Parts: sequence; structure tokens; C-alpha cells
Amino acid sequence: MRLAPLLLLLVCAATRGVAEDHPAPPPLPVPDDVQCVENLPYRIDPAADPVRHRVDLYLPRNRTNFPTLVFVHGGGYQRGDRSVGHNLGVVLAHHGAAVASISYRLFPQVRHPGHIQDVARAVAWARLAMPAFGGDPRRIFVGGHSAGAHLAALLGTDGSYLAAEGLERRDLAGVLAISGGYRINPIRKDVFGDDAAMAKASPFAHLTGHHPPFLLLVGSLEKPERHQLTEEFRTALSAVGTTVTSAVIPDRDHQGLLDHVGEGDPVAVAVLAAMGASAP
Repeated sequence: MRLAPLLLLLVCAATRGVAEDHPAPPPLPVPDDVQCVENLPYRIDPAADPVRHRVDLYLPRNRTNFPTLVFVHGGGYQRGDRSVGHNLGVVLAHHGAAVASISYRLFPQVRHPGHIQDVARAVAWARLAMPAFGGDPRRIFVGGHSAGAHLAALLGTDGSYLAAEGLERRDLAGVLAISGGYRINPIRKDVFGDDAAMAKASPFAHLTGHHPPFLLLVGSLEKPERHQLTEEFRTALSAVGTTVTSAVIPDRDHQGLLDHVGEGDPVAVAVLAAMGASAP
């Protein structure tokens, strides 16, 4: 993961949380140099969910050996689907990086660790499948927004979920976390279980080193607690020798980090740079 110096988009004290009221962003048109392949199954055994174990691919046309981001949507572990990754997929593929935007089982259909097991399965699928589409299996990244960022970070720190799929943490080229909750909020107890289970589901519980590189993004208009948690996680990763870059995205609240993704948006710039692709 090429984490060459990013613009550290720091803004003076603009860290007050603001009320968020975001209509769903309109889907970006798909340019001629991007191919969409929708509704592929990443799990096909008898227990596979025909709706949730699915992935949409956004592929750069006429390119080979490109990196791939397995993108995990947010939604508090109980709502959302892979369509959330459409705009990010279009922009990244336009600039040479594929996106595999996944759905996964949600609460109450599953509780933890069902969600993270699905993410691990999707990464294993991408490692095997992407060469057929021109992707480099050595450059598989995992990332997400909000709850999806937490799941991506957990996958990159607790190696047990990848091990169950025959992979190791070093098989990830990097983790790209957009405003994750790196500690489990007690309001999620119904999803994660008792205090011990919530503690174990935190990436902080697994910082032993040998992790893939991390990119941590947070919006300048998010609540101070989100900034503090992101900085604490950055410091903890760095303390165990992990390569980590963090950036504050100006004029973005929590949902706006993803809703405003488009050509030239700093979130896309940061993600493309971390993946070693050309920036818009």
C-alpha cells in the first residue's frame, strides 16, 4: 500500500458535530471507461444468502493488474446494502482502481461475528476472482464507511477471520477506514453481546503488530469524540509499528464523507493515493 505523503487536510478546530440531514446522493453516471458487473455471488454454499452474499464490481476498462477495494457499507450493522458504494466505485474505477462493493448479512438476521465473517469471505472471493477481471490478487484492499470501516479495521487487526478463509493479514494490501467506530458503543450490545464480546470486537484488542498499512479518514464537522477516537486509534496502530496515515476532510460531517464522493473529492483523492492509483 503506497502511503506516500497525503495532503494532511487539517482544519483549525472545526470539529464541532453538526446535525446531519442527507438525502441519498444521486448515482453518478457510469463513464465509458468503467464496466459494472452487478449481483455476483461471493458465497455459493447451501447456507448462502441469495440477497446479502452479493457483490457489485466497478472495473477500469482496458487496464490490467489494477488494485481492488472490497468496500463495506455502513448502517449500524442493521441497514444498508452494496448500492451505497456506487459513486465511490465509479470514481475509483475511472482512475484505475476496481471496487467490489459488498452486501452482508445484517442484524437481526445475524449478530456478531456474522458480519465480519461475511467480509472475510468477500475478501477471499476477491483474491480468487479478481484476476479473471484483470485485477492483481496481491493488491486487495478492504475498506468501508462507519460500521463498515469498523469491520474493515477489525479484519486488518484480528487475524482469526481471515485465517478461517485460509488467508493471513499480510494478504491484505491495506485497510482504508472512513470514520469508523473502533470501539463498540454500548448501544450496540444487542448486535455484539456482553461487555467481553464488545471488547473483543474492538480493533484495539488485537494490536499486536504485523498489520497491513492503514488509512484513517474523518470529517472536520464530525463530533469531537469521533476525532479523538480516530487519533487514539492512529496512535495505537503506530505504536505497534503499523504504517498509518490519517487525514481530516474539510467541510464533511459523518455521512457527508461518502455522500459527496465525486470527481476531485478529497476522500477519493486520499483513497486512490493509498491504493497507488492515479488521483482525480
